[in-house]
Amino acid sequence: MLRYIRLSPILLLLLAGSCKKNNGLDSKDLLVYMQGDFGDANNAITAELTLTPIAVWGNTVFQFPVYSTRQMAAAANVTITPDSSGVAAFNKKTGSSCILLPSNTYTIDITQLTIHTDSMQSGPLTVTITNPAALTDTNGYVLPLTITKVTGKDEGVAISSNRATAYLYIPYAYTNVDTVQTLLSGTIADRTGWMVTVSNTTSGSLGPAMLDGSNSTAWRSSNSSTAAKWVVLSLPVAQTVRGLQLTPDYVSTGDNATRIRVSSSPDSVTWSVQGIWNGTGPASGTNATNPDFKGINFLSPVQARYFRLDILKWVSGSRTGIGELNAIQ
Repeated sequence: MLRYIRLSPILLLLLAGSCKKNNGLDSKDLLVYMQGDFGDANNAITAELTLTPIAVWGNTVFQFPVYSTRQMAAAANVTITPDSSGVAAFNKKTGSSCILLPSNTYTIDITQLTIHTDSMQSGPLTVTITNPAALTDTNGYVLPLTITKVTGKDEGVAISSNRATAYLYIPYAYTNVDTVQTLLSGTIADRTGWMVTVSNTTSGSLGPAMLDGSNSTAWRSSNSSTAAKWVVLSLPVAQTVRGLQLTPDYVSTGDNATRIRVSSSPDSVTWSVQGIWNGTGPASGTNATNPDFKGINFLSPVQARYFRLDILKWVSGSRTGIGELNAIQ
């Protein structure tokens, strides 16, 4: 006599779920795989390194464990190898033009990792960037790390076919702008012969207000949320400048810039981006009589005739502005 067993809906769901793929990997029972930053669509760890004229800012040590899709019944050894063939795949996926991270700029501490019994993660492989100052290619760099071998007694252990490689991605970043907005000590440059060109204006608050010697006036841009907002300073001759000094717009304190891209040029045709300045609006309690000066300070002095300030963020609203613009020599 046949007997039929009725399965509960919950048990049916559990059985169905057990047949699905694990974490978007292959459908085999036990796979080992590489993992970049969690949530990164390109399976990469991004190195936030910034070159400056005096040092390299940022972390130079990066760790890559390997993972398994379930706990190991027996330990598995996993071999990882730098894989130059992965550069093209990374560039295609990301739409970039990175080059392979040169072998003389990094070290790897170990290339065989172990996922121990009852574990789903190994200890890390550590990549250390030993010569970050040499990473000057503006296309950026990538180091693909690929699982090339796995051995173990756990039945069916294999390498994932779609996540066998993780990447160390090093985008190019350079700045000559200091992170602090405290004013430099030094001589304020003579403004004779200076001229300014601006993106747009508000009636009664034109560009020359930045050079009129009054903290009570200001250049104010148009009240547009989409129009570009910039200032180009033209000096009579090329000069060496250690930094720029901004007097806030006290006509409306909400206008003041908090993020500016600073560029320089010898001829107003070829421009060099010096970096991004991040600052704050004027401190509470300050005013045109007692202004809160802001310093855009260069890490290394800049020789140029033209300086361009692209204002990217400001305190509030759709208008930005500057009270006075000076240079420190």
